[in-house]
Amino acid sequence: MLLKDLISSLSFNKVIGDINDIDVSGIGSLKAAKENEISFAAGHKYLKQLIDTKACAVIMDYESLKSELPSKVKFIILDSKNSYLSFAQATQIFKNFIDEKNKIDYNDIRKNFQNRYYIGATSKKGENTVIYPGVYIGEGSSIGDNCRIMSNVNIGNKVNIGNNVLIYPNVTIYDDSKIGNNCIIHAGAVIGSDGFGFARGKSGYVKIIHTGYAELEDNVEIGANTTIDRGAVDFTKIGAGTKIDNLVQVAHNVIIGKNCVIAAQTGIAGSTEIGDNVTIGGQVGIAGHIEVGNNVMIAAQSGISGNIKDGEILSGSPAFPIKEWRNSVVLFKKLPELYKKLKEISKTKD
Repeated sequence: MLLKDLISSLSFNKVIGDINDIDVSGIGSLKAAKENEISFAAGHKYLKQLIDTKACAVIMDYESLKSELPSKVKFIILDSKNSYLSFAQATQIFKNFIDEKNKIDYNDIRKNFQNRYYIGATSKKGENTVIYPGVYIGEGSSIGDNCRIMSNVNIGNKVNIGNNVLIYPNVTIYDDSKIGNNCIIHAGAVIGSDGFGFARGKSGYVKIIHTGYAELEDNVEIGANTTIDRGAVDFTKIGAGTKIDNLVQVAHNVIIGKNCVIAAQTGIAGSTEIGDNVTIGGQVGIAGHIEVGNNVMIAAQSGISGNIKDGEILSGSPAFPIKEWRNSVVLFKKLPELYKKLKEISKTKD
């Protein structure tokens, strides 16, 4: 791919250097990029790697870094105020370019895969949808156009899947689940399994039969081995544009808003509602039956036990405002020293 074609597809503030007819083969890290690859500088932390990089061009926020750069650099500067977004867009352009270059003839694949999967007599699939060997699709299900369903995926009865959905191997989608358009579900994920609901009786626990469903709205991405439980009687919903990492547990009746990001090993207990544009770090535990507002940020390993208002930034377990948490950490580190001083004061009084 020519660098000038990439540049024309993106909005850079300025381009510093002579792009000529440079042919770019891919994207690499500052450390590992080859001379025919572009790279991305995340900030001052990577300044040494930036100066030493072999990449032919680097996406960066030039205004914030120019005072620390040498007067002459070996690479072309692609200046962007939102360099991370430009990097993300560049990866998509490269993927599309490579996919087009290595275009697969899915018509041929469809012929080879014929009768190597099972689809219920009352189920239907859309145009240009490819289903790999070993897939099972139950009765009354609907799969949209341009989907790709890889090997050993199990799709239950009355499942509704939109257009342009990519489902990786070994995913299980239980009965009645709804998957919107342009969703990506990674290997081993489970959508619509029973929630953890039991009532205690005299002779033990009685299972609550979950009759609800799980729903992913449009443009949702679910990481590998993540579990989204069905609602007990209503639904569990993941809002449009939300991205969920690997190994996340979303319990029954949880509602997650639009454009949220949730990192690995987070657990969200039942009937909790999370607003839009919420960022949740890794290994966060969120109690059930609470409300988390919009534009909230929760640091990794936090424990959330109560409602959170819009725009709060929290850390710790139990979590509280991050500025207070940082001050508390500083004091916690000083406890041995303070304890020593208290002992000395106590001795002088004696």
